[in-house]
Amino acid sequence: MPRRTTVPNEDGQRETLGAVEVTHHFEEAPGAVAPIRWHYVTAGDPSADTVVLLHGNPESWRSWEPQIEALADTYHLVAVDLKGYGQSDKSPGDWRWENTAEELLALLDQIGLDRFAIVSHDRGTVLADYLGGNHPDRVRCYVRLQQVCHVWRAEYSWQAGYFADPLFGPYLFGDPDLYFRFRLKAMLKNDVPEEKLEILAREMSYPGIADAVVRYYQASTFEKERLDRIRLFPNMRFPVLLLQGDRDDGQPTYYFDHPELPATACFPDAELQWVEGAGHYTNLEKPELVTERVAKFLATHLKAGS
Repeated sequence: MPRRTTVPNEDGQRETLGAVEVTHHFEEAPGAVAPIRWHYVTAGDPSADTVVLLHGNPESWRSWEPQIEALADTYHLVAVDLKGYGQSDKSPGDWRWENTAEELLALLDQIGLDRFAIVSHDRGTVLADYLGGNHPDRVRCYVRLQQVCHVWRAEYSWQAGYFADPLFGPYLFGDPDLYFRFRLKAMLKNDVPEEKLEILAREMSYPGIADAVVRYYQASTFEKERLDRIRLFPNMRFPVLLLQGDRDDGQPTYYFDHPELPATACFPDAELQWVEGAGHYTNLEKPELVTERVAKFLATHLKAGS
């Protein structure tokens, strides 16, 4: 594994992405066991409609850089490093997905976010499901990327076992090059610039990630938390966009458009759109297309004052 230099940001530090300026923040908010120290970035006008961006595994807020650049002129963007990732807290505690969603909501409360839209990917979507399902009054609309509702072939979720393995899990998450070779790159259906992957590898190199992230998978199985979230979908009375890559080997299209049980039927107000030609890492593989779909959905539903 190459030695990577990871230099933590400072609270209030500003950074430029293209023509957009983001500000780094560190905030300590209540947690189930002890306060959680979160890292997040903001961009755009704080008086505009707020959009909360929640990344997937094994990423950080930086997976949303193209969307931040494109949407900051219109919205107040808050992109969070999930607990255990990037520069957010990695301390032992309660790592159940539902609890972590409550801890995330405590952060959003503390920084004064009352109602907001959510855009999430992969395991960030698991947290968003709990947040939106348990607190539907807080969410205006929701773009839900790369997360199943139904599972027709359980063998497609075999990765849950090695993620939770007390020996292999920390080894896997402790070596970005191994993780990228073994999993992330193997799942890509499109070329992603090496410099972008290197940025994410550096973000995965912050101390503590190897021991922290596996706690999610040791707290529950994929199937248990999926079944637990299904009970919450009817609570989501806000508009939901299921935005899925149509070449994700682990989440095939019939998981979502099966005629007997379409995923959209789980929610009171949902639509399904495909990110054509994309695998699991949609916002890395097809950033322009993802941005276009997200922007159109947000413009429609936030303008409507939902």
